Amino acid sequence: MSLLFDPNYTILTEERSWKLFNQILVASQIFGGLAIVCVAIWMGSYGGYGWTEDPEREFHYHPTFMVMGMVFLYGESIIIYRVFRNERKKFTKLLHAALHSMVLIFMIIALKAVWDSHDLHRGPDGALDPLPNLISLHSWIGITTVIAFCGQYALGFSSFLYPGLSMTTRQIIMPFHQLFGLVIFGMVSLTVALGISEKAAWAHTCWTKGKEMCGQQLVSNFVGVSVFLYSLCIVILVGNPRWRRKPLPEEEMLHGMNMSSSRDPMD
Repeated sequence: MSLLFDPNYTILTEERSWKLFNQILVASQIFGGLAIVCVAIWMGSYGGYGWTEDPEREFHYHPTFMVMGMVFLYGESIIIYRVFRNERKKFTKLLHAALHSMVLIFMIIALKAVWDSHDLHRGPDGALDPLPNLISLHSWIGITTVIAFCGQYALGFSSFLYPGLSMTTRQIIMPFHQLFGLVIFGMVSLTVALGISEKAAWAHTCWTKGKEMCGQQLVSNFVGVSVFLYSLCIVILVGNPRWRRKPLPEEEMLHGMNMSSSRDPMD
């Protein structure tokens, strides 16, 4: 563990350390892309997509957009400062905010899809027969994660982008912002795992009744494994302090000027 998370553990040279970073980064993109492809195959090939006229098929947008947004795009936004470590902070900050905004849009669409699939559900006779919302453990942890993400988004946007707080206040908030962002990402991965298990138990009769592994169950398992490995890569990339973005010289100068101007003249 020291190899990855202890900045003073220098068994790897700087060159080899960054080579390891690039290898894990490539692996993360492979697993993230695989998760999106697998969830699209799972939802598209076994039922397809629809909208409010077909609530059962509309539900399929829920896992698809959650994996695309809350897993992949959210993970990409977390490592953005590691990947673009030589770019200006303003660029990475705007890209970070843009990715989070896309996550928010995808999340809203995914939530509408699952709510509609419950509220517009019809029974065997074709009559409206709504299903209750927020009953399962998946939904409880999921809605908690959604609320936490929205709070994190609002705080981050107002603190670091617009209208923006003072440099001193931002320095106080930043460690908590980073920590909570990673915790929420972990909650997302847990929610996905619970959702896959719930969907498989609800709809995959090949193993619940037929007692055999079918293509649908296999693909859903690949979604879960890909999300887990992607999340693991993101945590490793963010957790190693040697891979932190270092301020550019002009940013350090600006930071010093801001700190000087914010001091009390009587100090």
